Amino acid sequence: MEVIVMRARIAFGALAAVIGVVAGPAATASAAPVDDCKGLRLVCIFENPNHGGAVVWTGVENGTYGAPYRTRTRGSNVLNSSSSWVRLKQAKGTRACQMSPGRDVDLPGWINDNIGQIVIGGHASGVPNC
Repeated sequence: MEVIVMRARIAFGALAAVIGVVAGPAATASAAPVDDCKGLRLVCIFENPNHGGAVVWTGVENGTYGAPYRTRTRGSNVLNSSSSWVRLKQAKGTRACQMSPGRDVDLPGWINDNIGQIVIGGHASGVPNC
């Protein structure tokens, strides 16, 4: 029982910190979203190159995610601090690119501000690196 309670507290603390990264300053999040992404081992998409501007999307769980409007139209930089591969697919077009764990990428022009889908987990053969 004590282990379950401890896991719940850890999960709640991580969730609170993630919400602080996405929604704005919170008591559990640091002042720097880049540090939060690295410390919590997240995938974070920023609205400008070199971590500029706001974080427009964060993820941690392996899975396939549709990019919400703000991410699709503003996503320019991806910091992959997770231990999984991340693949991005265009919203308009059929191209995709991927990045290995620990990479930080300013997106190429064809996918910059044109993210349609985000996939966390698994390397895809034949997909170029971002």
